[in-house]
Amino acid sequence: MSQLAATDINEANQKAVEAILSAQAVLVDLRPAGKAIPGFKPDLITYAGPPISWERMCFVQKRAIINLAIHEGLADTPEKADKLISRGEITIAPNHQYNNVSGMCGATSASLPVLVFEDRLHERVAYTWLQTDLTSFGDKYERGVKEIEFIQEILAPVMQATIREAGGINVKELLARGLQMGDELHGSFDASRGIFLNWIMPYMLRTDFPKDILAQVGDYFLSNQGRWSVGNLMMGGCKVMMDAARDIRLSTVITTMASNGVEFGIRVSGLGDKWFTGPAGAIVGRVFPGYQASDSAPCIGDSPISETRGLGGTVLSASPSHAKFMGVNFSDAVAHTKSMYEVSIAEDPTYRIPYLDFRGTPVGLDLNKIIKTGITPKINAAMAHKEGGHPMIGAGVAAVPFEAFKAALEAFVQEYV
Repeated sequence: MSQLAATDINEANQKAVEAILSAQAVLVDLRPAGKAIPGFKPDLITYAGPPISWERMCFVQKRAIINLAIHEGLADTPEKADKLISRGEITIAPNHQYNNVSGMCGATSASLPVLVFEDRLHERVAYTWLQTDLTSFGDKYERGVKEIEFIQEILAPVMQATIREAGGINVKELLARGLQMGDELHGSFDASRGIFLNWIMPYMLRTDFPKDILAQVGDYFLSNQGRWSVGNLMMGGCKVMMDAARDIRLSTVITTMASNGVEFGIRVSGLGDKWFTGPAGAIVGRVFPGYQASDSAPCIGDSPISETRGLGGTVLSASPSHAKFMGVNFSDAVAHTKSMYEVSIAEDPTYRIPYLDFRGTPVGLDLNKIIKTGITPKINAAMAHKEGGHPMIGAGVAAVPFEAFKAALEAFVQEYV
């Protein structure tokens, strides 16, 4: 590659990183996916990760999609849902195709209320369906549907009114504050949740909902399900910020990382919406009592958008308690953060790590640097039972397959050299 081409790539990468750093992430609304997301039809169900056929899809993700087919009234039994999807009468597609992201299996359907995020500076919009046991972990329908109904009937109306009353919520600032208070912003959000609740409380109390309804919302945020509520904000916020760097000619900055539990995929700024994949990795960490490591599906979900933005596993050094929870030595977490500076373009002046003397987080994962050094990101991941029918069964760390980066480099060379 000529020196001129290398200079052009460096300039493109600087442009991409400047776009990421300047991007806004404002939560502006919460509406059903079928009304909020352009082209989201009633017979569509979307899922986490890169594209995959129904035949090759892992069992737990299939189960999450079938759950929604029944919930939406598209089928009345799992067997009928399977047949309709196999025949293409129920359409399935990746979340990212619709600028949506969601945790774990990531199943999203038209009636589900999605959080709406805007980056008005770069004219980008992203969406997030909330992580639930039914749609994220493929839990049993009879048990998981109660959470969906609560979100649709109670939580969503209250939160929509609250968001509108507030005039939007600055998620970029929220995440920055949480990081400095001990959240690594993929699995740990206790500080961020406290800040978020402080911010929204005055506006929520100005809505016209009765006391018992507001009490149910408060109980939700204190529950295990509500614990990851800011994780949903993280996903949509990081998605809309990373989309600011999409489609920059010659840029080798990674703009997306996601997994469907069979393949882990990445996308590169200068290569548009093309996916490059490798095998989804096993999750190594802590398994909850009653389960064993062999029960877990491989890494799955759209939530690696956190590490794409330079958060999550990249900055596990910001959260010693979460590192311990996942069975990671703090010294190893620090070492990994330092290694990620070697494969990133810049340091973020907004997101800073207290335990590294408030050094800015690595930002702008560079395909070229990853290939040259062999250093790859690590993903902080929850564990879903491979057979579904259970909530979260553990948490740990998964490696991103080097094969995905090699495939992307080959495509980049073919495109530009």
